[in-house]
Amino acid sequence: MLSEIHHFYIEMFAVILAAILSFYYISRYRTLNDKFSLFLGIGFLANALIDLLHVIVSYNFINEPLFLKYFIPQTWFAGRLFLSAMFAMAIAGYPILSRKEDSNTSVLSIASAFRSRKKRQVQQQSPSISEQGTKEEEEQERKERESGHNRLQQKILLVSLAILAGIAATSAVSSLFLVFPGLVLDNYPLHRPYEIPPLILFLVALYYFYKNRLDKKNDVFYKGIVASILIDAFAELIMSYSSASFDTAHNVAHILKDAAYFVNIIGLALSSINYNLRLKESNDSLEDINARLRESEELIRSQYERLKESDKMKSEFINVASHELRTPIQPILSLSAMLRPKIQDVRQQELIDVIARNGKRLLHLTDAILDVAKIESQSLTLKKERFDLNDIIINGIDEITLGTGSIDNHKIKLSYDHQHILIEADKGRIIQVLSNLLGNAIKFTKQGTITVTSEIKDSKALVSIKDTGQGIDPEVLPHLFTKFSTKSPLHGIQMGTGLGLFISKSIIEAHGGKIWAKNNNNGFDGTEGATFYFTLPIVDKERQEQRQQLASR
Repeated sequence: MLSEIHHFYIEMFAVILAAILSFYYISRYRTLNDKFSLFLGIGFLANALIDLLHVIVSYNFINEPLFLKYFIPQTWFAGRLFLSAMFAMAIAGYPILSRKEDSNTSVLSIASAFRSRKKRQVQQQSPSISEQGTKEEEEQERKERESGHNRLQQKILLVSLAILAGIAATSAVSSLFLVFPGLVLDNYPLHRPYEIPPLILFLVALYYFYKNRLDKKNDVFYKGIVASILIDAFAELIMSYSSASFDTAHNVAHILKDAAYFVNIIGLALSSINYNLRLKESNDSLEDINARLRESEELIRSQYERLKESDKMKSEFINVASHELRTPIQPILSLSAMLRPKIQDVRQQELIDVIARNGKRLLHLTDAILDVAKIESQSLTLKKERFDLNDIIINGIDEITLGTGSIDNHKIKLSYDHQHILIEADKGRIIQVLSNLLGNAIKFTKQGTITVTSEIKDSKALVSIKDTGQGIDPEVLPHLFTKFSTKSPLHGIQMGTGLGLFISKSIIEAHGGKIWAKNNNNGFDGTEGATFYFTLPIVDKERQEQRQQLASR
């Protein structure tokens, strides 16, 4: 039979194992931010302190067996009651303790404030978008409430554990002065009925272990916990039949208690080893992925450099080809203009007109290609000067009127509500934009009215060109100002090169303005037509705005 001194060594071993368990669990919490591990770590620390009191007092009063007869069972009971309750609380509250804070929780208030500021704008944009924003806000508020409730429950569990530890410590300390009545019953088979509550609590912990499906976790850590609970429950059952200190049941129960601690430590150690192995595998995988990414990055960079070189060669070719095309076009146009008055035959005059017309088209195409090349190479230069926008609008309308048969035949009426606006811009480029927009309006208006207006709005010159033609297909409208957008809205035919609006947009934006288009009356039925707008900065803003206000009175 083990003596009092051997009992001291067994209990001292238990103190060391409980301290190691506490260190392991708290370290696990610090690594994984797992509050379940923190809860158990605090619990084992308190249990180690109770066991330490048990050891110190037992050793100092080793020669007083009557005192130890009651002190040892009382401190054992205090420690086991605390340990079993701690396991039951931790495992029953596992769904609460195991929840990790969302990484976005720290910015919830910022996100909520941002949504509040944007709420009005969202509601004005679209009812469906507003609904979606409201749902997202409600979902975020629900998560905030759940997070707050979760933190409160965790605090309640930790406070309960502290209260339980206080009760257990008080019970252990009081055993120095008080003898619990009926703690050891000599005349009954069940000599220690006080061991039944801890046994029941260990079984409750075991029940919740399976209820919370912790047995399904792919981690040796949980296997160590369930094994230690089973061993502790068995130890309590054996201790309940101990009739005296240091009898067989008493000694076996103490050895099983140390075994439970040891099994728990083994589970934690194996879990830590597995975690480090998985972490190493993950790091190796990440290194492989990073190596492949670096290779891909080098390949992409190489391809990008090749594409840049190819694009440069293409731009240079287009630039040279365009200049070379202009060289023969100018003599063709000049000679056609010189020959036409000298030819009397009507048929031959028509042929000369065809040559001149196609030469002009080719010249226009060449100019467009040159402009695109300059825009893409960011070498489009502006020769700015100060002039009246009204003058170039009138000149543009006159040129279109003289060169368009539809206006000559009175199929299209062209009107202009003139307004003197002083701007500083590249006159040639603005004329190019106006000619392009007016040409498009005439092209898509078989008959009706084209109205040009200019005014000062929001301290900028605003020019609009409104027609009563076919309108713009909603499918075409989003990419109307991109390159090669040439689809006719109603007939699906290709008209022109599709470069004019792209060039116009680039020119206007280079001046610091904006250009856009919309169907009239927000409809598209082939009869309402469309309106193109563009803005340009003005000079002497205050003076010109005052002059416009006076003119409008």
